[in-house]
Amino acid sequence: MRDHHDHKKDCCCHEGPQGPAGEQGQQGIQGVPGAQGVPGAQGIQGPRGLQGKDCCGDHHKKCDCPAVYCSVYSESNQALAAYNTGIDYALFQAVGEASSDFDLTNAAALGEIKFLKAGVYAVWANVEATLQPPFPQPVPVWALALFLNGIRVAGTSFGGFSQSPDDQMENSGFVAYLEVAANDVLKMRNINMASGLILNASHPELAFPITCASLAINLIKELP
Repeated sequence: MRDHHDHKKDCCCHEGPQGPAGEQGQQGIQGVPGAQGVPGAQGIQGPRGLQGKDCCGDHHKKCDCPAVYCSVYSESNQALAAYNTGIDYALFQAVGEASSDFDLTNAAALGEIKFLKAGVYAVWANVEATLQPPFPQPVPVWALALFLNGIRVAGTSFGGFSQSPDDQMENSGFVAYLEVAANDVLKMRNINMASGLILNASHPELAFPITCASLAINLIKELP
C-alpha cells in the first residue's frame, strides 16, 4: 500500500490553454493632479532681431529713411492778387535741392509742387510780404495758406500786418505736417479777399536780393 507521499509523486499536472480576454472594465475616476514640478533652468537667449528703420522726424538721430526732400524759393519780385481774383499764388523760380520724388515742372509758372510719393511730410513755408498799396482803411491783416489740390489745408494759414506803405516787408512763416497721396499738388496762396500782396525781393540798400518766398519739404513717413 502506497502512502500519501508516493501518490503525489505519480501525479503529472499540465497548464491548460489561456482563455479569451474578458471585456474591458469601466474607466476609473481621474486621480488628483500631482504637485507642480520644479521649473527647469532658463534656456540660452536667442539672437537679437533686426533693428527697425529710424525715421526722419528726429533730427538728433541717424536717418535711415529714403532721402525724399525738396527746397524751392523765389528771389524775384511778385504781386499776388486778392484771393480768387487772379494770380493769387506764389511762384518758385529757383530750386535749392530736390530729390526725384517731386515734379517741379510748374513751380516757376504756376507755383505747383507735385508729390510723386505718398507719405507724411514736414513743410516749412516762409514769405517776406506787404500789402499792395493803396492801403484801405482800416488797414487789414494779410495771410497766406497752403492749398492741396485746390483745397485749403486746415492749420496752414499764416499771416502778418503792414503798419504803413513804408513797411517794405514783414516776415511770416510756419511749419506743418501734411499727409499726401501720389500726384497731389501743393500751392501757397494769398487768402486776403480784399487786398493783394507784394513779395518784394529787391531792395536798393542790399547787395543781393532776398528770398521772398520759400518752401522746404521733407518726408518723415512713407505711406503705401
